[in-house]
Formats: sequence, structure tokens, C-alpha cells
Amino acid sequence: MPAFVYLLLPILFWSGNYILGRVSVSTGIDPYTISFLRWSLACAIILPFAYKKLWQERHIIRENLPLLILFGWLGICNYNLFLYIGLSSTSVTNAVLLNSVMPVIILITARIVLGQKTTWLQNVGIIISSIGAIEIVSRGSLDTLLHLTMSRGDLWIITAALSWAVYSVLIAKRPKGMSLIGFFACTALIGTGFQAPLFLLFGHTPIAELNSTHWGSIVYMGIFASIGAFLCWNTGVQKLGAATAGHFIHLMPVFSIALSVIFLGESLYSFHYIGIVLIFSGIFVATLLNQKLQKKAL
Repeated sequence: MPAFVYLLLPILFWSGNYILGRVSVSTGIDPYTISFLRWSLACAIILPFAYKKLWQERHIIRENLPLLILFGWLGICNYNLFLYIGLSSTSVTNAVLLNSVMPVIILITARIVLGQKTTWLQNVGIIISSIGAIEIVSRGSLDTLLHLTMSRGDLWIITAALSWAVYSVLIAKRPKGMSLIGFFACTALIGTGFQAPLFLLFGHTPIAELNSTHWGSIVYMGIFASIGAFLCWNTGVQKLGAATAGHFIHLMPVFSIALSVIFLGESLYSFHYIGIVLIFSGIFVATLLNQKLQKKAL
């Protein structure tokens, strides 16, 4: 499978999670219950396939436990929980716009943590993609953009984005000799362990009151948005690097809109098409065109 597909799939899965997460919190399920049940299910599914690897790699886990705890805290606990908390008290427009700046955060974090530098084409690509994302979430209206206000939910979304940026950059430091499935299962267990006391303290939605629609959403989140997305994302970052992977975050509004059209019956307008073209153009400039130019320079 081409390397870029490993980055496309998680964006598609997370876009579905974005819509289902918003619907779930708006129907009264608290963020702590959603996140904990989602990851508990993911752990239950992945453990039968990963327990042998976890046992075989126990020495690597023991030697790198502080780093693995950081991965579980940032990528499994913080990002997901903060996102759901944010969605419960901010508008979808604000949340998508704030998520769209994540590629910039990833590049800045990669420069600070790993010393990675960006080329001028990567920077141009980021600017073009960012303009496309803003075009979509502002519905092509400057007035809409100017009247966006910062709420407590927005701050949660920003914190989630920061957690994911650091997680994505640190993937390059994944313990050597540790399998992808072992790494995912270990960090998923750690992250779910962080969420357990928060769920017991702050979760207030009775599990017995969850209906089939709620459970369907949680199953999707546990299988596709958790296991499938994280395994693909980690593979994609390993293959293409955090800086390149960050550009694909700009596709989140595109996929979210496409899913809304298919499942919610929403319509596409001119600003959608303009934004989509700009986003794909930015990704093309920052990835394919940049790689082609670098090869010529060698």
C-alpha cells in the first residue's frame, strides 16, 4: 500500500469520529464516558492479537516505560478526551478551524524537539492548505471568520491539538525493536488507565441508558477511529515523517464535509469546492512537488 494511504485512512476515520463525537455529546453523553468506553473497547479488541508481543517485548517496555507513559498520556488520553470535552462546549466551525492549524503546530514542534527544518515549498504548501481550510470553515465569508469567538471549548481543542502535535513528532522516537502492534497496545492500555479514574470521578452518563445508536458510535470509535486510525497514522509518520504527515490534517474538513453529504444529506457549495482545491494543492506542493525538487537537487 502506498505510504500516503496510511495517512489518508486515519483522517477519514477521524472525520467520522469527529461527526459521531459531536452528535454523541450533543445527545447528552459526557466526554469522559465516551472516551473511556471507546478505548476500553479498543483495548479489548487488540489485546488477543497483541498479548504475545507485549510479553516478548516486556524488556523493551520496562526500559522505555517513561516514554511509553508519555505516549499514552498525550496521544490516547489527552487528545481524545480533550477533543470530546471541547466539542461539548464549542461550535463545530470553531473546532474544525482550530484543528486545521495542527500541521503548523506539528512543524513548529518538530523543529523544537527534533531540529527538523522545513523547505520553502513545505511552508508554501502549509499556507495554501491553511487558506483552503479557512475557506471551508468560514463558508467563504470574512464576516463569519471575524465573528468567531474563543470559548472554553476552543481552549480544550487547542490543548488537544498541542497534545497530538507532540505525540506525532515523538513517534520518531518509538522504542527500537518494539513492534507496531505492541507499541499501540501498550500505549492504549496506559492511556485508558489514565482515563479510568477520570471516568469514575467525572463520568455521569449511566451506561445502562445508552441505546443502540450510542453503542454503534462507540464501536466505530473503538475499531476504526482508535485501532485502525492509530496503526495507520503511526505507520505513515514512520514512513513519511511528522512534517509531511501534518499536511494531511488539512483534509479533515474535506472528509467531514463528504461524510456529512453522504450520511446527513448536507449540500456542497462553491466555497467547499474552492477550499478542497486549495487543500489538495497545498498538500501537492508540500509533499510531491517538494520531494521532486529535492531529488533534482541531489
